[in-house]
Amino acid sequence: MSDQVKTRTLELMRKYQVEPQKKFSQNFLFDQGAIETIIKTVPFDLAEEIVEIGPGLGSLTFELVKRARHLTAIDFDRDMVRVLAGEIKSDNFTVEQSDFLKEDLKKFHVKHLIYIGNLPYEISRSILKKVACSKGFIYFGFMLQKDLADKLYYRDKSPVNNPYSVYLALRGTLTKISDFNPGAFYPSPNISSTFLTLIPQDDSLADEAVFDFISKVFANPRKNLSNNLKSGGYNKLLDRLPSINISLLKRPHELSLDELRRLIKARFEK
Repeated sequence: MSDQVKTRTLELMRKYQVEPQKKFSQNFLFDQGAIETIIKTVPFDLAEEIVEIGPGLGSLTFELVKRARHLTAIDFDRDMVRVLAGEIKSDNFTVEQSDFLKEDLKKFHVKHLIYIGNLPYEISRSILKKVACSKGFIYFGFMLQKDLADKLYYRDKSPVNNPYSVYLALRGTLTKISDFNPGAFYPSPNISSTFLTLIPQDDSLADEAVFDFISKVFANPRKNLSNNLKSGGYNKLLDRLPSINISLLKRPHELSLDELRRLIKARFEK
């Protein structure tokens, strides 16, 4: 296996006198095989814009910019932005120093948008929510710590379901591409990582208010739907459940995706 990425990463660290910062949860991906696996999943021919979140020293960036119509890399760390701005001189590349969670995603107004990134663990859930709840993207591909990724897969009527697994299942098709061992990163994290993708299918549910409603439905998995809706302040919605054929006595995980869609529609229809 080629050590090209590993060699380049170490050279950039020496050249710019930078190191991965624990405060930013930085673990640089430098396994060539892992990068090739990830790049193969990206539908470059369909994308007008690719947004890379947390590019670090460019493990993916250098490959993405070769294929993208336009690539915007967003990193909170000024040192990483300085490196990428110094190393990548291309008309189809923009790098921004910014907190992605504060970005207005509407500025990426193209119809065919891709999000990709090796996400910092501490804010992975927040980034997932922000992206999944947005409209207009055709794919996201994120590297996550495996323990989190394992919780994102929806299992029909399973008690392990949670607001994230349910919402992602409602939004589209979530696919695990591969697991990667700690040795694929520098410095090596304590656990394995997973790269997964989402192909969205229903933008009508792309709204943080929908996610927040699902969170309240699943607020207490051991309680039935009636108790969770009452706790969430949805007393009026309770009266409508018989008309949409949903039992008040079901626990959240016992609801099918179809029942959840009907519940959401009842909650938000005017």
